[in-house]
Amino acid sequence: MMERLKDGWNSLSLFNKVFLVTVSFAGAFAVLGEWAENWGAALVLGSEDELSDVQEVLLWAFCTLVVTAVQCLLLTRILLNIINRFVSAIRHLSEGALGTRIDREIAGRGDEFGFMARAFNDMARSLEENQCRERALLAAVSHELRSPLTRLSVVAELLRREQVSSRSIEHLELETERMNALIGSILEYSRCEMSTPSFAPLDMPALIRDVADDVRFEGSVRGCGVSLNIPDSLTMRGNRVQLRHALENVMRNALNYSPECGDIAVTGKKKGDFFEIVVADRGPGVPEEALHQLFRPFFRVETSRERSRGGSGMGLAIAESIVRGHHGRIWAENRQGGGLAVTLELPFDPASCPKAPEDIRTNAG
Repeated sequence: MMERLKDGWNSLSLFNKVFLVTVSFAGAFAVLGEWAENWGAALVLGSEDELSDVQEVLLWAFCTLVVTAVQCLLLTRILLNIINRFVSAIRHLSEGALGTRIDREIAGRGDEFGFMARAFNDMARSLEENQCRERALLAAVSHELRSPLTRLSVVAELLRREQVSSRSIEHLELETERMNALIGSILEYSRCEMSTPSFAPLDMPALIRDVADDVRFEGSVRGCGVSLNIPDSLTMRGNRVQLRHALENVMRNALNYSPECGDIAVTGKKKGDFFEIVVADRGPGVPEEALHQLFRPFFRVETSRERSRGGSGMGLAIAESIVRGHHGRIWAENRQGGGLAVTLELPFDPASCPKAPEDIRTNAG
């Protein structure tokens, strides 16, 4: 019984709790005041005589103080207990303990305190996830920069000894270009992760055709083309610059791993409240166990998709960050008969669509 009363009390909003306390205060005040008026004469005067007006006022004031003090004491103890838990959690979070959470007893409440506790836990969880991503990114950057820096140091030593060859100069230029591209990709990824995109109406099929023309021109050197199967026109909301970058990265990734004279197939269709874009190539594909890692920064499948043909390993990671910023999803699947298909699922209006969980990186469902 007490447990049910406690659950019922916790499910009430703070306004309703204050209302009930006020009503109970008035009721207790009336009952205690009536008792004081009936029995006050016997207690104060020692007789059945009625109290004077002054005595009645004093008794009512005394009863008011008693009821108010008891209720304020109880309410203050409850509020201080909750506030102290919040203060303790905030202090631990500010000291770097990003695993800090408000306990379920408060987070499970149905009042404003429960809402604040859940909001705090979401914030702490987001901070912890961001820190994990930053650490992983720093570790990957350190690993990726080690090799070109080593080669640059060798070339620098040769230059210092004046044993310069055209081959060494080519290595120097190549490694410099790779580092510039890598740093540019890291900066772009950081911007996508940290910024909140602004959304405006855009014609998605027109944007896809625009990007496909550029990729088709790049692929013409190797005889590769881009086939489109998309609607003539379809308006949705999004950030045109970011979505163009995401589409470029996905299509160029498909182009890099397509065989000579191999076409890239791009399809787009409406799917409920989302627009689904599929970019498919006829390349070597990806091992099934590596599909969920394709959208991680700097990830490359060394065995089947050679490093020499790939970029810095940031293209799909940037695309994933942009799609996630639009409250959409992106995943990869191996095609029957060979090749890889990358699917982008974008809501028509990101503002009205809840953000997809960050742990959903590859999901064929």
